Amino acid sequence: MVTGDIEQAVFDLVGEYNGRRLFSMKPYPLTLTTDLNEDFRMDPLDAYELLEKYVDRFGIEPSDIDFGHYFPEDFSQVHDPLTIQLLIDSAKAGRWLGK
Repeated sequence: MVTGDIEQAVFDLVGEYNGRRLFSMKPYPLTLTTDLNEDFRMDPLDAYELLEKYVDRFGIEPSDIDFGHYFPEDFSQVHDPLTIQLLIDSAKAGRWLGK
């Protein structure tokens, strides 16, 4: 479990999934407001894997996270943003603060 710089640890974890963009060949710029679904266009399988690592590293109860709220099966369905800020705030609180 991470006990040091939580913010940097979350950015590092998300950064593991930050590949190069197609045309610019640069990684997507990550900010506190980056939505992993809308902005980052993260594949749902990668997002699920990231959250598995996240709950393990930060001691969050996995059953508290409703993955479908952030990555619905029907991509046209409205979803809640899964932002880096939410990941950081939840890690600092030691519990999931989203839905």
